[in-house]
Amino acid sequence: MASKTVFGRQPPQPAAVLLFAGAAAAVIALHLATNGTLGFHTDELYYLDCGWHPALGYVDFPPIVPLLARLETGLHGVNPWNLRVLPTLLGGFMVVLSGAYVRRLGGSLRLQALALLIAITAPYLLGANWVFQTVTFDEATWMVSLYWFLCLVIDPRPRYWIYLGLTLGIGLEVKYTIVGLIAGIAVAVFFTPRLRAKLRTKYPWIAGAIALLIWAPNLVWQFAEGLPTLAYIANHGGSGGGPLANAIVIVVYLFFLLPLWLFGLVTLFRSPLLRPIGIACTLPLVLFLFVGKSYYAVGTVPIVLAQGLMAVGRLRRPRLRSSVQVAVVIAAALEFVVFAQVTLPITPPSRLHAAGLDAKNELFADSVGWDDIARQVQTIYGDLPDGERNGTIIISAYYGVPGALRIYGDPKRIPVVVSPQLSDWYWLPGNLNATDALMVDYQPSDVAWMCESPRLVAHLSVPYHVQGLEQGAPVTFCHLNAPVQQVWRRLRNFS
Repeated sequence: MASKTVFGRQPPQPAAVLLFAGAAAAVIALHLATNGTLGFHTDELYYLDCGWHPALGYVDFPPIVPLLARLETGLHGVNPWNLRVLPTLLGGFMVVLSGAYVRRLGGSLRLQALALLIAITAPYLLGANWVFQTVTFDEATWMVSLYWFLCLVIDPRPRYWIYLGLTLGIGLEVKYTIVGLIAGIAVAVFFTPRLRAKLRTKYPWIAGAIALLIWAPNLVWQFAEGLPTLAYIANHGGSGGGPLANAIVIVVYLFFLLPLWLFGLVTLFRSPLLRPIGIACTLPLVLFLFVGKSYYAVGTVPIVLAQGLMAVGRLRRPRLRSSVQVAVVIAAALEFVVFAQVTLPITPPSRLHAAGLDAKNELFADSVGWDDIARQVQTIYGDLPDGERNGTIIISAYYGVPGALRIYGDPKRIPVVVSPQLSDWYWLPGNLNATDALMVDYQPSDVAWMCESPRLVAHLSVPYHVQGLEQGAPVTFCHLNAPVQQVWRRLRNFS
């Protein structure tokens, strides 16, 4: 008979293996069935573009995610469903990891099953993992890092420091927001005497060196390019909506399970052994209330919920314990029923606007019609008089249009396409010789300083009236009054 120990590893059991595999398979099947409903999202086009321009870093993120986008589409072909296979698999992995937290804490198979159910139905995981974006990979590295930190807190073996350093290093090459978790872990170690004592050994420092070594190529790129990410962060800092708006988002994405999460957080701090986990989870959550967006710390949610389940499992009155566990099942089911339509792409594009879903979820709104947008821009360019079309380039204010044209445009019928936004700004050909520009998402008044008599030639439209980024976007013809290389720095948009 398999044994278990409190706060210890449990030998694998056939029932547990089947349970975990079934949970992962369920969420993977759900994503695979729905991932092709919508087209590329704007950011997916950008990640692909970045992957096709390989570098050690980019303005708004490190290099791993774009390079994975290039690898995945290189193997399977460039279409949304293929690109989303990897985040789908990571979604299944995160479900398994949610159950593994409870298992590592010594929870029963029933509690592990509850953790898996919560993860399968969680809107903050389902809503992030159907689309290829840095958020998915960031959540995964946060969750793995917290798993190793949990192992370290329970059983401070040297190898857990090394595993933690490796994971945090990879996280630094995925998304810079993991710095918030690093800060939380550092504070937790410093204020926990038994962990602080380990700083007198070599292993925490080896872990730190490993993380820095993994991050070093991107760090070198940052300094070589003048730290462009700092400019991006400064421009992006207020986009989260402020502390109150961020707090509301936390309440919304937990909603029915908010009491369980609060129960878990309180019991983490009440446990001398597990208090470092509470500190490591709370600090980045508070940090991102004021700087950035609250979902940046969503990778901390599953481990706190796992502790909430452990606390439920320790309730002394059997009837109360059973009632709360049933309530958790109902709450998890309600999370899925209430939020599925606004988090998963189960509504076809033709019905998004009528259902109001394009206003409720930006991921939906900007995942419709990029093939159509590319055709519109190509047609507008083709309809220019010969005298204007020759020597004309396309400049788009946002990175979506260049990405769409590279995938859906006819290379023989479109000129050079560039954008001054984020990393696209670096990709202006040095030998470009243009006299005119078709400027997408610019009004004539926006570019009067760089154009002679700019004129509005068209507006773009997104199919089905979906209120996406390019709905109603102006297209302006511009006769350049200086070489584009001379105006490029002023056009730069690192936000």
